[in-house]
Amino acid sequence: MRNSALRRYYHLLWEVRGTFAGGILAGVVYGLASGLGLPTMVKYVFPLLFQDEKGMSQIPSWLMDALQNLSQGSLMTMTLIVCVMIPLIFSIRGLSGYLNTYLINKSGFLVLERVRSSAFEKLQRLPMSYYHGNRSGDLLSRLTFDAEVIRNAIAQGSNDLIKQPATLIAALSYLVSEALKQDSMAIAMIGLFTVPLCVLPISRAGKKIGKRSRAVQAQMGDTASTINETLQSPLEVRVYQLEKKQETIYSQQVREVLRLMMKVVKYKSMISPAIEVVASVGFAFALFLGVQRGMSLEQFMAVGMALYMAYEPVKKLGAVNALLRQGGAAAERLEMIMQAEESVSEPAAQDIQKRGAVRGDLEWSQVQFAYEEEQVLQDVSLQIKQGEMVALVGPSGSGKTTMVHLLPRLFDPQHGVVKIDGCDLRHWSLRDLRRNIAVVPQMPMLFQSNIWENIRVGREGASDEEVMVAAQKAHAHDFISRLPEGYDTVLGERGTGLSGGQRQRIAMARAFLKDAPILILDEATSALDAESEAAVTESLQTLCQNRTTLLIAHRFSSIRMAHRIVVLEQGKIVADGTFDELKSQPGTFRKLLEASGEA
Repeated sequence: MRNSALRRYYHLLWEVRGTFAGGILAGVVYGLASGLGLPTMVKYVFPLLFQDEKGMSQIPSWLMDALQNLSQGSLMTMTLIVCVMIPLIFSIRGLSGYLNTYLINKSGFLVLERVRSSAFEKLQRLPMSYYHGNRSGDLLSRLTFDAEVIRNAIAQGSNDLIKQPATLIAALSYLVSEALKQDSMAIAMIGLFTVPLCVLPISRAGKKIGKRSRAVQAQMGDTASTINETLQSPLEVRVYQLEKKQETIYSQQVREVLRLMMKVVKYKSMISPAIEVVASVGFAFALFLGVQRGMSLEQFMAVGMALYMAYEPVKKLGAVNALLRQGGAAAERLEMIMQAEESVSEPAAQDIQKRGAVRGDLEWSQVQFAYEEEQVLQDVSLQIKQGEMVALVGPSGSGKTTMVHLLPRLFDPQHGVVKIDGCDLRHWSLRDLRRNIAVVPQMPMLFQSNIWENIRVGREGASDEEVMVAAQKAHAHDFISRLPEGYDTVLGERGTGLSGGQRQRIAMARAFLKDAPILILDEATSALDAESEAAVTESLQTLCQNRTTLLIAHRFSSIRMAHRIVVLEQGKIVADGTFDELKSQPGTFRKLLEASGEA
């Protein structure tokens, strides 16, 4: 059984051991009440009720004495006491069954919470390169659908692996004890010889279920990715009239999910009937031999109930096998997240170097970086002094963004070293490092919260007054004040309802609030119109004062603000100088300037 990936998550049951143990104990009581209590009731209660002398002769003397003492010899009182035993047994069975179901489900949801939290925490630690090779929709499917399958497999599967054997053992115990008392009943035990045959349909169906489950979960990931990319690109879908195409793709994927899921249902549904057919053959054979050996109806009713209770757990265990197969397939997909290499990790405590206030001196020394086989940076060396504003310029794919992403350690270089204030970034704690860097990206992410909280992303716990001061510095306060609810306005997904310039100014307010000594401006004005760019550029000039600033921009109006311009081409630095120096020299910078029409 390919459940090695699933075993990794069983330790989570230990974290909820109190709840899980209560559920298991209730399941054992349920199993005993079913496998032992019901056959015993059939054998002893009914003969007492109907005063069947032959059946009553089988009742232990101690039980008869106890009943007579309680009833004080009254037949009506004894009948009442015996009748009460019926709802009592079913009450114990029902209550224990309820507690078992409730507590096991609670354990399962607690496990689900931990599985999803662990996977989500892992995703936060993975390098940016991991997201380049994995679709967000597929990752979402793993955290939701696959985690739910694991929950069901671990909690319900573990429960049935204890509860159903308890029922089986109780039923077998009754059969063995009765067979030892009466030779004629031993022949009924032959009916149990068919139990091993039930393993064949369980095993065969289980293999099919595991294979189809892996296909279902992979297809669910594709379907989630299609939904995600369609919802994130409504403009492109409508302008390029891709509605029908996306609908067709989604419909095909849904039909494929349905086809694969019906395959799983088919094989899961085959298990129970197959076991019932095998069990009925054994039961009929036991019935035939029992009758031939003179077994009475009363005797066989109790044995028949016990045989039924013995076969029922086998059916349930077949379903558990299918459940574990599905869980194993889901765990394999989730393991792709949990086992992914954390190429950027927190340094060991003894390797973290203590430091005072960060000045902002930056250095890349013989840095090389590649995405798999694609070489992005080749032997890059650059020094930037505290308070300097340096623009990184070059064609698309020249390595500009990768260079700045090395600063907050979104990646680590494969060769060479990146330093701040002369200290290798690998010797900084990630928290300290990133606390000293602020970023204003091209497309800032605004969260579904009010404007107060969106600006507080820059510094958690900042007061309302500090947030407003930051907004004023970013020239955002005026437009925020004009909104119907001002700073209490709740923004839509990705900042829906605000213009590009307004979103950029909120991103700059975050940077003002963070007040970090190092600032990264990644195409901060490229998507703005001339009017918005003028307002944002004014805010940027204020923001960049007394900070070490890295500016990535294609618009040369922004580049002119920089003290120095570093030109990259094919992952190498090919020029370094002021705007006027590079403008007068032939080379990549001049070509880019002429192509922009701003020469």
